[in-house]
Amino acid sequence: MAESGKSFLIDTTKCFACRSCQVACKQWNARMADDPVPTNRGTYENPPDLSYNTWVLVHFKEAVRNTDGALVWNFVRNSCRHCLDAPCKQAAANSDSIIIDEQTGAVLFQEGTSRESFSKIRNACPWNIPRLGPGGQMFKCVMCIDRVREGMLPACAKACPSGAILFGDRADMLATADARLAAIKPDHPDAAILDRDQVRLLILVAERQSLYTTQVELTGV
Repeated sequence: MAESGKSFLIDTTKCFACRSCQVACKQWNARMADDPVPTNRGTYENPPDLSYNTWVLVHFKEAVRNTDGALVWNFVRNSCRHCLDAPCKQAAANSDSIIIDEQTGAVLFQEGTSRESFSKIRNACPWNIPRLGPGGQMFKCVMCIDRVREGMLPACAKACPSGAILFGDRADMLATADARLAAIKPDHPDAAILDRDQVRLLILVAERQSLYTTQVELTGV
């Protein structure tokens, strides 16, 4: 299954943080705004975190590039990585509450859970992704499984105007990611595909990882 199913490729070199992916995710999945009037926190990044209503979030970071000292904006998507060997499923008191879709490899939460059980699930996630709704249901990106099963692109990939979000068969996405990495490596020696062999959300970064921001640790391959 590791080389089958589906995968995303997030090419951060093509992302200009329009956040169409955030809006499309909310629209397709009928999620509400976290705060109708966003708080000014000194950054364009909003909302401040994932939630049971926000499954996709684009992080912003203003940083100094190590190669030439230039000031750069870096953007990176944070959402469920749909791990090949999902730690959340391993940590669940009832492993049947989390399933791996046979067709796509998507990691899907099927049932509600207690706060104690959810705490174990969330703590097991290396990226701190799952969120608990007020009714005890767990929420996160579901790979737009209803769209994909009908041969459609996930809403985020469909909405992305720059081609920064690609989606398709995993083997194709891996090949595309590797080719893209090879193309930018001469000019960006720190470029990497994050967690290439562990996740279905492949993230291509051009600079060293500390020049990107997520609320979790990123590991490069």
